[in-house]
Amino acid sequence: MVTTFTVDLTNRVDAAQVLPQAPLIASYPTGWKGLTFTHYCHPPYETVEHRLLQHSLVITNPKSCFQAERRLDGRLKRYVHGNGRVDVVPAFLSHSTNWNRKVEFSVIAICPTVLNQAAQESMQHDIELVPQCAIDDPVIAQLALALKIEIQTGCLSGRLYGEALGTALAARLVQNYAVNKPELKANGLPQSQLERVIDYMKANLAKDISILDLAALANMSESHFSRSFKQSMGIAPYRYLLRQRVERAKQLLKQRSLAISTIALDCGFANQTHLTKVFRQITGVTPKAYQKR
Repeated sequence: MVTTFTVDLTNRVDAAQVLPQAPLIASYPTGWKGLTFTHYCHPPYETVEHRLLQHSLVITNPKSCFQAERRLDGRLKRYVHGNGRVDVVPAFLSHSTNWNRKVEFSVIAICPTVLNQAAQESMQHDIELVPQCAIDDPVIAQLALALKIEIQTGCLSGRLYGEALGTALAARLVQNYAVNKPELKANGLPQSQLERVIDYMKANLAKDISILDLAALANMSESHFSRSFKQSMGIAPYRYLLRQRVERAKQLLKQRSLAISTIALDCGFANQTHLTKVFRQITGVTPKAYQKR
């Protein structure tokens, strides 16, 4: 009798049971909730039969091309993979896979709870995904690239940005690959809740705010909150927070008594370079040039 392992991809020791080569890039230290990103350059390998606690996305390197086999619930599928194509493997599905050459790919693990939250709040059952092999999905590919770059550059944008990308991935999966596709609608936040969230953001600009912090203030799931906030304000929570940090930086720059490096930290930026990059994107000038006006 073949033993089927159950694997938690949020745990690096568990993940090594399936992919023994250590990842080149990993999100383990980021503190992101419900989302794990790893990037591998892995030699030819055949995995053991296993089930994952998370839904997983396998995104291949755009320049790769290789032969792959996947066994999903006992059904074997052989196919040409690579060229940026994506596999979608639902949580708890018994499967194994093998490939015939050294390949580079990313794996994104998303907790089922995140997908359930991405659906309408009224749904009474878990979201079920349809397995996919070697599909072209440029949205997933771009979101995966954004996660990879965020980790490579030191996660300067904070937890809210990474978790927002995870929420966008969850919505993409629900809208395109769920067995039953709920409509993802959202009304704006009630004025009292909106004011509470905005006041919290402004009072905590220096903190690494998470989407969970903000959603809890509105007594909503993270996905529902994100959609409702954007409906009310016209931009995502992360973008709004960035703009508030820049507005606060403007106020401090006008005083001319603080070093720009100190202002950066006081406003929630990782460092002066991070402040300069975001400040220039939003205002068109650097903090130093703004201060000299």
